Amino acid sequence: MTQTEFIKTFETFSAKDRREIARKLQVRLLDDLFEELDAEMPDVEISTEEIQAEINAYRSEKKQKAQSHS
Repeated sequence: MTQTEFIKTFETFSAKDRREIARKLQVRLLDDLFEELDAEMPDVEISTEEIQAEINAYRSEKKQKAQSHS
């Protein structure tokens, strides 16, 4: 089926059915995109302590910027 044929078929559905089909397509596309991005990311182990340290550093930097603009 070509894209044009698909669109023509899609347009024959009710608005409610088109929304449901579109939602299902979005979920599948997002799953595919996540899998692609996940495959590109290196497998790096990080502890909860390291994550918290990054969060704290970000918050501190954000607070310092806010204070310097006051």
